[in-house]
Amino acid sequence: MAPETVPGRIRNLFASGGPLSYAPFRRLMVARFISTMGSWMQTVAAGYLVFQISGNAMYVGLLAAVALGPSLVGASIGGRLADRYCPRKLSIGFSLIEILPPLALSVLAFTDSLTIPAIFVCVLALSIPHSMSQPIFALVVPYSVPEKLRHDAVADTSAIYNVGQLLGAVLGGMAIQDIGAGLAFGINAASYLIVALVLIASPILQQACDMARSHRDVSIRTGLRAGWGLVVVKMSLFGAATFFFLVAPIEQLMPKIAAEHGEGAMLLGILVGSLTVGAILANPFVRRWARDTRGAERTLVIGVLACSPAVLLLGVSSSLATDIPLLIVIGFTWEMIFVSGGSALQLDVPVDIKGRMVGVFYTLVTGAAALGAILMGALFEDFGVSTSLLAVGAGAGVAGLYLFFRWWGVRSLPSTPG
Repeated sequence: MAPETVPGRIRNLFASGGPLSYAPFRRLMVARFISTMGSWMQTVAAGYLVFQISGNAMYVGLLAAVALGPSLVGASIGGRLADRYCPRKLSIGFSLIEILPPLALSVLAFTDSLTIPAIFVCVLALSIPHSMSQPIFALVVPYSVPEKLRHDAVADTSAIYNVGQLLGAVLGGMAIQDIGAGLAFGINAASYLIVALVLIASPILQQACDMARSHRDVSIRTGLRAGWGLVVVKMSLFGAATFFFLVAPIEQLMPKIAAEHGEGAMLLGILVGSLTVGAILANPFVRRWARDTRGAERTLVIGVLACSPAVLLLGVSSSLATDIPLLIVIGFTWEMIFVSGGSALQLDVPVDIKGRMVGVFYTLVTGAAALGAILMGALFEDFGVSTSLLAVGAGAGVAGLYLFFRWWGVRSLPSTPG
């Protein structure tokens, strides 16, 4: 049976009996959509302003590291908290804290007091609680639908996230160009309040809280020891670390790539949005391919292998006519890796270590992207965009081949029990 078309996929999101036919899931997805849109408006606005003020890609890479770096510690802590305390209540608390930094950025922008140090401080103040809240919210969402729909709910969550990211990137560029960055920051602050209010109005998520309180030993070391013996855990973590260290920083360094074709904020939003278009196109395929543990492993391996030639071609591209489709392909592989790896850890590992495994996954996703952004920013400045992308594409190809041969060697093992 052929995969659904994108319009068909959008219609089926709301079909009777699907995840979005359940009011708690719909409310969570509306909140996630608004929050994602606000976050990406801020990401585009902050990156653009830092590059405009400094003119240096290294500063943009450092800003990405400040935004993502706390996940090296925070995501694992958040996963541990989710295995011990009520994920819903934790998510409410973190959402309320996350209102303050973007609100401060908005006030500074509207009063013409915004400086590079202020941007860095406020982004760091947001990224610390956000790094802990990501795995917690990821564990809450599946409990808003019946068990048989949880794989679909994870895929739908990613699809809605991608649409929010696309609109946020484009609207962020428009806001900077036509109104000012203060609007982008203000919308992001309001989005966290909406998330908190939706979670407060969703007491049906109590099952996630009951699951958390049933666990006694919630140390990260114990969780890793138990999870590392599972093939799907090794595959998911290695694939995520590879892609998000080598390839994902392209998104954070997009202001430098946009500068190669003219420095307009609108162009930056279009290029960032191209990655998201690829992810949106990939979602119906990933939803079908990653329905079980074996399918998730296979999808992840193919995604890592396929991103390499796209990055290599981006390195030799010299026009928007080729940049945009190549970024769409990279976005497609991004979705393959993130959804297949994340959903496998959320749903296909033993319940007593889910929180910690998801926490470690987010640690690798965002922490590796932060470290990779610093490296790529330095490469862009020292060797230029084209040479750097060629080196990154070659590195991704080597890592993809290694992952493929490791997977090929264990493909005959029994499937990991859910």
